[in-house]
Amino acid sequence: MTEMNKNEAQDFIQSKEDFLKKCDYINNRVLEGRESSEQKILYQKGRVFSENVNGEQYIWVLLPITRNELYSEIQKNCDWVPEHQYIIALFRAKGTQSELLFCAPTYFFDTAVFYIVNTFQIIKGKSKNMGIIHYRNMLRYGLTCDSNNHTNGVSYRTMKGQAEGAVLANYYLFDEKSQFVEFEKEDNTHDFIYRPINWNKISIQPSPFLWDMKKPLKYGLQNAFDQNPATSFVENTDNNLITIELPLINEKNGKPFEKIAVINGYAANENLYEANNSVKEIGLYDFKTIVVDGEKFAELSKKQNILCASKKLNYQVFELSNKFYTLKVDSIYKGTKYNDTCLAELNFFCDDEWIFGDIDE
Repeated sequence: MTEMNKNEAQDFIQSKEDFLKKCDYINNRVLEGRESSEQKILYQKGRVFSENVNGEQYIWVLLPITRNELYSEIQKNCDWVPEHQYIIALFRAKGTQSELLFCAPTYFFDTAVFYIVNTFQIIKGKSKNMGIIHYRNMLRYGLTCDSNNHTNGVSYRTMKGQAEGAVLANYYLFDEKSQFVEFEKEDNTHDFIYRPINWNKISIQPSPFLWDMKKPLKYGLQNAFDQNPATSFVENTDNNLITIELPLINEKNGKPFEKIAVINGYAANENLYEANNSVKEIGLYDFKTIVVDGEKFAELSKKQNILCASKKLNYQVFELSNKFYTLKVDSIYKGTKYNDTCLAELNFFCDDEWIFGDIDE
């Protein structure tokens, strides 16, 4: 990834009139710029980066934002809020032009309920790019105030004495639908993030994860799909187990996934692997309909069980015999030091390709 010089960055930013309008809309709505006149987007200080991935050029834009009064007060009272706030955007180069794919605030506070961090991840295969994942990472928080109604503290949800994060992810797939981008109308934009509405996508919802207060995404879901065994998705649940809901079917053609690949535990090295919990049994579930007192309910029904080997720090690949919707870790190998269950990598195979990027089996 290379950064454009200041003049090139300004030329790029100022040439994107529609993009600038979207940034103003985000600032006015979700970032409360409309109510806080002192908050402005510093377009003249924007930074632009170019990244070549499998021969395709992507352009990342970071636009700094001055703080409004509420954010300044929160930041002053808790050291885990970043010093700087930005709008982040991702463009795809198409010949001499470039096309906006995503645009979002790097973080914001959602009506005094959630602190939200947005991240994006390009999924790279060996010879082509597979898609882009948007992660909406959330920490539930609350404000405490003094007798003059000034914020004097911030609390957040914990589990096992550690901050509990939640994440919702959407994996936008590159296929014939992704040749162009269609956004929602501004007044229908969900959570004020611009993203394609016409692309095929896989929605992923895992159980809560361990939120590091200094580096919020250190143990986040993106680690399970980054093709780097040294990073891990780490749960933070009351039973130390992991659940991941996703439709295990290829959105491109409707075919069920054929194989699952797992790198178990915290696989950076043997010491970290031994210190943390790792996965022993994975149950793959689908929904079945049950009737209680004449009413129909959906209930999880196990379709297949997978037994992961202990102390194996590379990929384990298993054939799938059915279509599933939910992956659940049903049992674990206990760690010697930490009570956190870790999963380094997760991938699925369908129609002659690994969906989250090619791997060496």
